[in-house]
Amino acid sequence: MRTFTTPMMKQYMEIKEHYPDCLLFFRLGDFYELFLDDAKIGARVLDITLTKRPRGKDGDIPMAGVPHHAVDAYIARLVKAGHNVALCEQLSEPDGKGIVERGVVRVITPGTVMSEKELPQKEHNYTLALSLGKDTLGVAACDLSTGTCYATERPYKHLRDVLDTEIHRFNPSECILSPDDYNKKELLKILRTESTLNISAYSDAHTQKKDAQTFLKDHFSVRSLTSFGLTDKPYATLAVASLISYLQYTQHRNTSHITTIKEYTPDEFVILDPATSLNLELFKTIADGSDYGTLIGTLDHTHTAMGGRLLREWITHPLRDKKKILTRQNNIETLITSRTLRTDIQKHLKDIYDVERILGRLSVGLGNARDLISLSSSLTRAHEIAMTLQKSDLAPFGKTFPKDITYVTTYIDTYIVSDPSYDLKEGGLIQEGVSKELDELRALITEADTWQDTFQKQEREKTSITSLKIKSNNVFGFYIEVSNAHKDNVPEHYVRKQTMANAERYITDELKQHEAHVLAAEEKIHALEYTLFLDIVSHILTYTRAIQNAALWIATIDCYTSLAYVAHEYNYTKPEIIEKGTLEITQGRHVTVERLIDEQFVPNDVTLDHTQQQLLVITGPNMAGKSVFLRQVALITLLAHIGSYVPAASATIPLTDRIFVRSGARDAISRGLSTFMLEMVETAHILNHATPESLIIMDEIGRGTSTYDGISIAWAIAEYIVTHKDTGSKTLFATHYHELQELEETYPKSIKNYHVAVEEHKGKLIFLHTLKKGSAPASYGIAVADLAGVPQNVTEAAEKHLKKLESHKPPKAGVPARTSKNTKKEKLLEKLRDLDTDQMTPLEALKILSDIQKEIK
Repeated sequence: MRTFTTPMMKQYMEIKEHYPDCLLFFRLGDFYELFLDDAKIGARVLDITLTKRPRGKDGDIPMAGVPHHAVDAYIARLVKAGHNVALCEQLSEPDGKGIVERGVVRVITPGTVMSEKELPQKEHNYTLALSLGKDTLGVAACDLSTGTCYATERPYKHLRDVLDTEIHRFNPSECILSPDDYNKKELLKILRTESTLNISAYSDAHTQKKDAQTFLKDHFSVRSLTSFGLTDKPYATLAVASLISYLQYTQHRNTSHITTIKEYTPDEFVILDPATSLNLELFKTIADGSDYGTLIGTLDHTHTAMGGRLLREWITHPLRDKKKILTRQNNIETLITSRTLRTDIQKHLKDIYDVERILGRLSVGLGNARDLISLSSSLTRAHEIAMTLQKSDLAPFGKTFPKDITYVTTYIDTYIVSDPSYDLKEGGLIQEGVSKELDELRALITEADTWQDTFQKQEREKTSITSLKIKSNNVFGFYIEVSNAHKDNVPEHYVRKQTMANAERYITDELKQHEAHVLAAEEKIHALEYTLFLDIVSHILTYTRAIQNAALWIATIDCYTSLAYVAHEYNYTKPEIIEKGTLEITQGRHVTVERLIDEQFVPNDVTLDHTQQQLLVITGPNMAGKSVFLRQVALITLLAHIGSYVPAASATIPLTDRIFVRSGARDAISRGLSTFMLEMVETAHILNHATPESLIIMDEIGRGTSTYDGISIAWAIAEYIVTHKDTGSKTLFATHYHELQELEETYPKSIKNYHVAVEEHKGKLIFLHTLKKGSAPASYGIAVADLAGVPQNVTEAAEKHLKKLESHKPPKAGVPARTSKNTKKEKLLEKLRDLDTDQMTPLEALKILSDIQKEIK
């Protein structure tokens, strides 16, 4: 490492040595400076000027700087580019006697960005920590900006499956591992397929198993971790300890707002794998990644950032507890039936700031007095909502609003002025009557203002310059300003301080003494107000748990009103939730498609059970609406499990453990998976994890290979679902392989054929978008190509090729679709041959003939 001789560069290198993996933002007056290699990186990424400054014997030092007041934006750009930043502040005021004391006050990483402008308002920003055992994975996730912290411990056979689920659950921006886990190739390979995930190794004394429990007990001030559900979960405990230790390292131990751990198990929620979330377009569209046309885009009419984040959590974590689902349903129902109540609540919600993130900023030392005022006004509005609810059918929920909140709001309003200064060190923060010393100092300033008026009057009289003025500013302090027209009348004892275009500015010994007196008082006022502010914040933070509970309460009522609004506006109905049994939807509609199309949406019915219709084979041409129908069933099931009303005339939804949606042709080149290989990997995942309580949506399985291979694979998958004792899932199976319709004959008690109806009119297709029982007469692929605008000579040629191929299709051994009709015919012939017509009565003969006729039909 290069050595330096100048005091400042020696100080810089000593601090930099402790943060080798960070760009060190070194505070010099009104700028943060980057030096050496950090400067080169910063100049390139931020597109700022790289300069060189001579530093005595140290020679020319590369430098690049940014203004202190705009530092958050520059840091955000560096973090997005994959760099960590250490913020080094001046910890003492310059006194001219030696170098200013400096130290790192914060480390900013992708998971620890706290700037309000740089964080998505309605999304969490999680940091993930993992602890890997031989067959067990410990998982912890925390959003530093809100203090939300989750933990679990998962046994696994296939590590990728568990990791994919957990990463999808939290969508973290950062992942930390112990040095040992960081060197495990399998784990790192899986994590690195997540291109947006910043992965780093972190080690601390608390990351050791023997110290993890002690560290967590100290942090949460508890004697046992039992209340957090971490008993006998060593890997989860280790992951949480590592994560909180890491966050304390980045924030210099300012993590008091992380007050609890929400331990969870997969059994609590309906599991949605990444492919299902993508195919259902829950949060972003497949086409362009936007939220327009997504489930969240349709459902989110929340008025607070907290409500928006919670609604995303509800969608990501659908409930499997019937009692909790019904509680949400009933609260939403109350808000649907009472539009006046809903409107009143929404008016108050519009005035509520992001309480969670305000508390987070205050906890890590980044908050200001305006944050306290926003906190107070928001909690006051929330309390007004609670009082309103206590007079309604939502009284039980209204009464759960924390009682300590009124004390918090009163305390803030008593101590902080209503319109405080943004800068904490410029005064203008604290109310009168809070501090006797502060009031006395302010009185001195008031007296000084009176003195200033008197002095100005005296000087005007002495000099006969009636336009003479006593002024002050932050740069030049106090001065006497005289216009050029009167400068010849200025007394000799006036000392010129500054020349202006139309005036001269002067100073006198008497005014200097006044300036010193005022500045000393102002300096004391600013220092005292800042100290009082820190004491006020410290006291407010003792109510962190109550404020967090209030924030969750606000978010919850915001979600209820949002879902009630959607249900009322879009004509949703309350689904019946049953433990087990038949899934039945009448006149179901697609949540997002019906909002996007101009014409009226065509609803459809569906019934799925384990006795007659476990698997529906759905055929019909492209563009007829098969995919829309499939997804609407999955989305209605999902909505029912978050407690929402659903787009249908009626719906009965059994509790579901997993929703699987396999659809579309895409690849995963970063994982070395071709289109068909990815299709098979996702299919294997479904077949290996589905249970009788799962819902499976399969759209066009087997299309990525040859026709007969595809038919055989699709046939075998459908058979497996209805015959395998551990699967038995309710399934919608859309296909263009018409041969699969013969599965109904093989499994008449489990599989039924349905098709999406179309009509031909003058050679053109008319899509009816209606699901009907029975098989589709044709695929109409060429007709759809014609509708898409494929040149006519191409479609005409295709029609000729189709007729030629259909006229001499060769039978192929081993393909079920090519043998089942012949097998059925042979069975009927054998049945007829075995009949003893001499021994049967005419009535018996007619009955047998009727049975054969039914079988043929």
